[in-house]
Amino acid sequence: MNTGISILKILIKSKFGLRLPKASTSSCIILGNGPSLKHSLTKHPDFFTKHSLVCVNNFALSEEYFKLKPQYYVFLDPGYWLGSSDPVKNTILAISKTTWKLQIFAPQKARNSAFFTNAMKKNPNIEVCYFNYTVFKGFDSFSHFFYNKNLAMPQSQNVLVASLFVTINIAFKNIYVVGADHTWHQNMHINDDNQLCVKDLHFYENEQHITYRPFYKDEHQIETFRIHEVMSALGKTFYGYEILKKYAESNNAVIYNASEISFIDAFKRIKL
Repeated sequence: MNTGISILKILIKSKFGLRLPKASTSSCIILGNGPSLKHSLTKHPDFFTKHSLVCVNNFALSEEYFKLKPQYYVFLDPGYWLGSSDPVKNTILAISKTTWKLQIFAPQKARNSAFFTNAMKKNPNIEVCYFNYTVFKGFDSFSHFFYNKNLAMPQSQNVLVASLFVTINIAFKNIYVVGADHTWHQNMHINDDNQLCVKDLHFYENEQHITYRPFYKDEHQIETFRIHEVMSALGKTFYGYEILKKYAESNNAVIYNASEISFIDAFKRIKL
């Protein structure tokens, strides 16, 4: 039933004919924005010069963006093409100043955003590549077929899931993940008003300046998420890694978790 429904979703939602470029090297590093990435960059700088680099979300706001010059950038959150917040607008502005060749990957719905596409078109160094974020659930043989055709992908509750999918599909064979702490559950608490509060830390921020804040469902800040909703979402995130592990194996690719701190248990752990 899931397979049949997923195929129907592809026929209705997916845009046929989207092609992804092929990687020019065999290995890449996906830079998660977790706090531990700062330690990895400081302790093992040579490692990051040996492989193609993939960054996500607000990485362009960091000094490391212009130092490391990543070749690939992945977006998933609609906020990045809706331009609804200052950090998003600042990120797009920083990317528009890129002086090296950069390929950006985003869901095909982003191409309808003048805010997003116009900013990228102005820079000849940037190429935007689109993928279909059509979630496929069903038999592996069917899902892997449609994944390879760039017509569907696993549910991506986190941009790292989407980044792994993209790097597998552009034919990287050795994929290293760094800075994927995924320690959100350790940075949550319930205040006296029964509101779920989070401390959302990234490697480019000063931890002393980040405090717990209510985890609101939208920008109107009326209702916070319930703890069961967040835990359910986290479960989908980690399950996505299990799906991608099998998909990587079917494409003769290997994913290594080289994060200094990480709660991801799907991939082989290595030390830098």
